[in-house]
Amino acid sequence: MIDLRTCKKGDLLVSKHGSILEYVAPLPDGNLYDHEVMYPDGSGGTRLHDGYTFRNPERRLPTDHDIIAIIDNN
Repeated sequence: MIDLRTCKKGDLLVSKHGSILEYVAPLPDGNLYDHEVMYPDGSGGTRLHDGYTFRNPERRLPTDHDIIAIIDNN
């Protein structure tokens, strides 16, 4: 089970499609999502504590880059 609360800035995140994203920071309470991540092209994204792109399982798509592994890069 993935828990992005264990991540530190710069940790690498492996998506279910094999992309390597970088952990940026936790988001403040009250945001729709829990964590900020950066894609290999430098664009930003967000994830939930469990690494999913969407909270509602019905909205999750096979193309989503849900996180399946954390690599400590510090």
